[in-house]
Amino acid sequence: MTTVPFLWRYGRRKRGWALIALASVLTYALATGGLVVLVEPIFGEVLMTDQRPGGALGAGATTPGERPAVEAPVAVPEDGWLGRMKQKLDLKGALEEGYQSLKRRLGINQENVVYLVPLLMVLVLLVRAGASFLSGYSFQHIGLGMTTEMRNDLFRRVVEQSSRFHEEHTSGELVSRVVTDVTVMQNAVTSRLLDLFQQTPTLIVLVVVLLNIHFKLALICLVATPVFVYPIFRFGKGMWQTSHSSQERMADLTQLLSEATRGHRVVKAFGMEDFEHQRFTEATDRHLQVKLRSQILNHLSGPVVASLAAVGSAAFLIYAGRAVRSEQLTASLLVQFLTALMMLYDPIRKLNKVNLILQEARAAVQRVAGILAVPNEIHDREGAREIDGFHEAIRFEGVVFGYDDEAVLKGVDLEIVRGEVVAVVGPSGAGKSTLINLLPRFYDPDEGRITIDGVDHRDVTLESLRRQIGIVTQDTVLFDETVRNNIAYGRSDLTLEKVREAAAAAYADDFIMKLPAGYDSRIGEGGQRLSGGQRQRLAIARALLKNAPILILDEATSQLDSESEALVQKALYNLIRARTALVIAHRLSTVISADRIIVMEAGRITQIGTHAQLLDEGGIYKRLYDLQFQI
Repeated sequence: MTTVPFLWRYGRRKRGWALIALASVLTYALATGGLVVLVEPIFGEVLMTDQRPGGALGAGATTPGERPAVEAPVAVPEDGWLGRMKQKLDLKGALEEGYQSLKRRLGINQENVVYLVPLLMVLVLLVRAGASFLSGYSFQHIGLGMTTEMRNDLFRRVVEQSSRFHEEHTSGELVSRVVTDVTVMQNAVTSRLLDLFQQTPTLIVLVVVLLNIHFKLALICLVATPVFVYPIFRFGKGMWQTSHSSQERMADLTQLLSEATRGHRVVKAFGMEDFEHQRFTEATDRHLQVKLRSQILNHLSGPVVASLAAVGSAAFLIYAGRAVRSEQLTASLLVQFLTALMMLYDPIRKLNKVNLILQEARAAVQRVAGILAVPNEIHDREGAREIDGFHEAIRFEGVVFGYDDEAVLKGVDLEIVRGEVVAVVGPSGAGKSTLINLLPRFYDPDEGRITIDGVDHRDVTLESLRRQIGIVTQDTVLFDETVRNNIAYGRSDLTLEKVREAAAAAYADDFIMKLPAGYDSRIGEGGQRLSGGQRQRLAIARALLKNAPILILDEATSQLDSESEALVQKALYNLIRARTALVIAHRLSTVISADRIIVMEAGRITQIGTHAQLLDEGGIYKRLYDLQFQI
């Protein structure tokens, strides 16, 4: 998706503020043109610089309020195309006509015009300042609103994506998109978008006024415009390329930082602080080189344009000096022309900066739009219905699934009836975790289907499906929040008593009450202020509060010591009671009491039975059991 259509998706929601901004920038541009028009009366009528020796006003002078007729030597034939263009673009004449009309209505003469022009100048400056404020605030409101909605949409898209998406995109990359790239766009939209829309009409008004002041001289100046525009274009193209590379390097930095902080225990255990620091230093060096190249382009563009402007100014002064000497220009008109010409510099300078910043934003837009454009493969089907509870059985019917071109599950058929505890065991890579990840639709089967009470689980809404399933995994996910908020997780309607009941059932209440602030104690990122067993019991308490009829336990005790495992096993017993459970475990001692044990190997179910039946049958299960218990 290109930059403009993508931004328009969000900008069209701010049409009211856009109209205010448009009116403000047009008022600002016209006020700027009005200031230029007032230069001639200031010098010609108030300061009377056009008086010449030889009379009251001097030869060739004008009376106050009259335009000096000194452009005849360079007049444009009215029947030529230049003349017709000049008539159509006579903005200066319209403004001057308004000024003369005001003088007539107020009865302004040669004496009191000295008061009128300064007052008009103050009024125009005030209008211009007010329009500048209003347009600036309007664009800030539009820009901040757009980028806030954009960031919210991006976050929602990321958290709603399938597990496959998160396997293909690193956390550092996604953080960079949500934080860094949107910040780049925010800076561009809030700061430079104002300049783009404010300075463009101002530039047009000033160019028109220049043409009205001295048509041919203005044309000569404008002919040189491509000389200024070309370097701006070249700098902008280079800036886009370096900006894109810079944002890619920033994603690398974010990923390295995320990995090092998340795995800090492993880093310390292996004494790899220097190694990680070296990796990060090399990444920052790559980022530095890209940023330095962008800064060269950023800071070189201004001097190049200014140098070209200096050459052009020198040529202009030579021409203007000759025109004044030959009385083709008056002093007041020359000052007016120079004022308009100098005022052109600020819009051109700001638009040059706009170009550079927008090139950065363009790269960011493409990266963000790329993430938003990734389709979510896990979504509600059209006509999906709500599922209300679980009553009969879960069935896997000819389920086939693979990652990329590698098949992981190969025609799995399995039935789990309500209230049954089914354990899934097998060697690593057998497909155990993949099997249970299909049930809550973290992935969808490539072939076959999974039904709940006879209904394909893809035909029910994701929200209602996942409401029926509680999950406790070996990698306990906790948040840098209070104990209470981690157990309740998003349910502000739950009382502390309800939370404590769940914690007590998970054998967690005792250690929670010993924390400095009890249930209001913060547990740090990932619950790092707690032991592994304590974290696992909080996860069990959270699952208990959810009170889902179907339970998935994925290696819930594999990382615990014997004492912690015993407590967690007691908590799991409370959790499993009266629920349908699907349990994965490498420690066979934890699944001996299961109603049935499913043995998987190479993506297929090879054995099904109770612990005693499987030991009698022999095969993979007995071999695994002997490996763990044989002395």
